[in-house]
Amino acid sequence: MINIKWKHVFFPTKLCLLTLLFCFSFSYGTMAQKKSKKKKTNPLEVNFALSTTYDDNILKYSDKYLERFMNHEDEGRFHISTYDDVILNPQLQLDYTLIIFKKKKTKFNADFSHKAYLVNGIKSWSSMNIGIQQYFLKRANVKVFYSYIPEFYVRHFRDRQWVDVFGYTEETFQPFAFSKDNYGVYIQNTFLKNTRVRALFYYTKYFHNQHFTEYDCDNFTYGVKLYQPLNKKLKVDIEYRYITSDAKGYDSSVDTPETTTGPDASYAEDFFSLGLQYSFPKLMKHSNSINLESTYAIRYYSSQHPLELDEEHAGRVDENFRAYITYTYFLGRNMNMSAFYNFYVRDTDSKAEENREYISNEKDYEQNLFGVKFSYTLK
Repeated sequence: MINIKWKHVFFPTKLCLLTLLFCFSFSYGTMAQKKSKKKKTNPLEVNFALSTTYDDNILKYSDKYLERFMNHEDEGRFHISTYDDVILNPQLQLDYTLIIFKKKKTKFNADFSHKAYLVNGIKSWSSMNIGIQQYFLKRANVKVFYSYIPEFYVRHFRDRQWVDVFGYTEETFQPFAFSKDNYGVYIQNTFLKNTRVRALFYYTKYFHNQHFTEYDCDNFTYGVKLYQPLNKKLKVDIEYRYITSDAKGYDSSVDTPETTTGPDASYAEDFFSLGLQYSFPKLMKHSNSINLESTYAIRYYSSQHPLELDEEHAGRVDENFRAYITYTYFLGRNMNMSAFYNFYVRDTDSKAEENREYISNEKDYEQNLFGVKFSYTLK
């Protein structure tokens, strides 16, 4: 049973209370200022969401490492109290709409999200996003945005340079963490009657902590997404992305690009997604719907190092499958509640027959997440 450490709840709980106070204060002030019968559209929209999630494998461990954790093996590797956890996730989003260019809408957005792990605070992390969306022509728009993750802890790994000095001791396990800058743009247009097509491009930079700078990388994502209503109740979307990752591949404190022996985590990936949304008949006079989404990605690592020097990347192929189910019940025009289930699985193989069992034991994992979410929008 999870023993919740409430000190990890303080920050997100305080943020939630302050956000709710702001929302209701703003709503009351807006209502008090109505002086005419003609309803005016408020350019500011505030969305507050709060979700709680149970995650049964927070570090995405393979069965091998879950067993070692339960048996108290690998002293120094595990810096968690439980391999599962409950996550509290408050989110705040602000949207502001102006008419700037020839009566076409311009939307600005900023949002903040914090995921607080109630038992294992080491996994808590935050993200921020800002963007601007410009409408043009009749039903076309373009959006430019930037998102930032200050620090994301993956888990502890052995630092290879430390192993060369201290051997396979507890001290050689160091936290593997990164910060992330993501720059993106998409252009979207609606063709025929309701066929919406989006083309996107992302440029992402990962900066790892001092023990794993060889994993610093530049990622490029190219994609296209199609949204298509099939009838009044059923909608479908299909997406394809091509992703490349160019990893640094060497520790600059001891190596150069010419002398390094790895690891090299560079890869290329094909990503496919299919989503369905179905609107049920009203339940107790309220709208409700279900969203189903599945994704499949195959990733090919491109390390050119010999297998004995880079056994975690040379010849490695990952297949990632994810499934999402979300049921949403609309409490009113501006409020809704949803229940969701997410399933993740990674199947890792190697082109080298002699490395298949090792890499599978290291990298295969399954993960289940169950949660509920409340969302309120102030317009």
